[in-house]
Amino acid sequence: MAEPVAKHAKPTLGPVTAQVLLSPALLGEVLRYEPGLRLADWEDGDRAVQRGYLLVVQYAPRLAFRDTNALDVAAANGHLALVQWLHASPLHTLTGSPAAIDGAALGGHMDVIEWLHAHRVDGCSADAFSNAAASGSLDILDFLRAQYPDMLLPAVTYHEAAEHGHVSILERLPTTFAADADVPLCLMDAAAKGGHLSVAQWLHAHKLGECSHAMDYAAEGGHLELLQWLHAHGYESCSTDAMNWAANCGHLHVIQWLQANRTEGCTEDAVDFAAENGFLHIVQWLLRHRDEGETTAAMDLAAKNGHFDVVEWLHTHRDVGATTAAMDGAAKRGNLGMLEWLHTHRTEGVSTNAIEFAAEKGHVHVLHWLQTHTTAACTPDAMDTAATNDQLEALVWLHTHRTEGCTVDAMAYAAEQGHLRIVQWLHEHRSEGCTTDAMDWAARHNHLDVVHWLHTHRSEGCSSDVVDVIVRAGHLRLLQWWHAHRPERCTTNALALACEYGHVPIIAWLTAQGERTNKKAMNRAAEAGNLHVLRWLHAHRSEGCSIEAVEAALLEEHPHVFKWLCEHRRELPLRKCVRLAKQHGPSNLVRWVQNLVEQRATNEKP
Repeated sequence: MAEPVAKHAKPTLGPVTAQVLLSPALLGEVLRYEPGLRLADWEDGDRAVQRGYLLVVQYAPRLAFRDTNALDVAAANGHLALVQWLHASPLHTLTGSPAAIDGAALGGHMDVIEWLHAHRVDGCSADAFSNAAASGSLDILDFLRAQYPDMLLPAVTYHEAAEHGHVSILERLPTTFAADADVPLCLMDAAAKGGHLSVAQWLHAHKLGECSHAMDYAAEGGHLELLQWLHAHGYESCSTDAMNWAANCGHLHVIQWLQANRTEGCTEDAVDFAAENGFLHIVQWLLRHRDEGETTAAMDLAAKNGHFDVVEWLHTHRDVGATTAAMDGAAKRGNLGMLEWLHTHRTEGVSTNAIEFAAEKGHVHVLHWLQTHTTAACTPDAMDTAATNDQLEALVWLHTHRTEGCTVDAMAYAAEQGHLRIVQWLHEHRSEGCTTDAMDWAARHNHLDVVHWLHTHRSEGCSSDVVDVIVRAGHLRLLQWWHAHRPERCTTNALALACEYGHVPIIAWLTAQGERTNKKAMNRAAEAGNLHVLRWLHAHRSEGCSIEAVEAALLEEHPHVFKWLCEHRRELPLRKCVRLAKQHGPSNLVRWVQNLVEQRATNEKP
């Protein structure tokens, strides 16, 4: 009889669970999503939106948003109630763009797409079609094609459907193509990547079986049945990559079939790949049945990835050897056991990369071992790399135990990655300083805290064109801070630049600040296909556009933009639009604008 368990016995934790729960690096993340987290403690607005926490977004008093695409993120994650609230909020209604419907299509969120189409003017991009195909959402694809008939169907739509195995999507798409269509090529390759025999058979039946690497891709994925079908039906799309890639992915049965039925063979990469990924049985089979052999990369990569059995077997049975990359790679992975074995049994030693790689990953125990047991040298790149990767402990160790120092890049790279504590430590303990790259790169990646600290504590400043970079990237909060604290401004027309890159929140804010522009704003938005920007400018600004906007929309294949301009911008001479459509557009667009000319003439008759 089993011994009774005490009523109040404490639950036991497995070693993995304990490691996760007690990890200092993960503790903050664990507590961040604890059900009992107080509303007042929420600060990360982007995460709250991503997870659909409507009450947090509505009421958390300290919530801050790093990015300006909250509505897009909510839509992509299918949070309809949050999308509706953000749309109604004056602070967030401008955070939507075509990416909202694009993302919702990838997630298969039909309810979100229908609501966005009915209540917003952002529209979508061609990505929405390919995203719907990738997710297998036939209802969404049908809806998009019905609501946005003027958008050219991108060829990638077919590729996504084929690669993800959605025959129903392919059956709904046209299989004959107009002269101006984006014709899909090598769809059989896409089907092979996904291992979808049913798609391959459908493509074959509809004479859409063009391919270049289909057998290689099928072999890589271990799809033997599809590989055999391609072979039987004459799809000669096989190379040495087939066996090489099968070895890389551990598909011995595919390798054996290729050996028996094909003549392409493989290269030395096959054994090297198998060794890299720890497939000792494949290494042994290839060396027994093929004569290509291996290179020093086999042992180097096996050592890097911690495959002791492969390293020991190659050391015992082969004489190709290794290079310093073996110990360097083991140092990068923090594998002290592998380092000790190689140090004892091999003679290649290490290069200057060993300390740099260990510093990059923060393996201080490896740094100490290398210092004690080898003559490993290093360069200033070690400290620069540690700074780039937020490895403060490694940075301190190098500062204390080595003399190579760092360069001005250390602070610049740390600033670029947003590692404020590293920037501060370098400022306090090193004399190399930094250049304007530090603030430039921090600004490019929207690290406002780093920018503010550099502004307060350093004197290097920034480049003259940094505000251009901020506007292109759409960093509204950073732009607002910049206007309040720094003298630099755009070197070009700021509003036109924001229009070109589709950032309505920045356009609206610059407008509120009294920023001036000209017809370039609409022209650039048209060239970029940013219909949501054109609609905003049409409603809120008066500069208008020139005929260049029409020509750009045609040349860049934005028929929906061309139609909108012709219908809504009365300063555009329609007869010139007709001429441009004849020069640059498809025949159906020419007929459309000719009909518009006739219709407008009829309406204007007394």
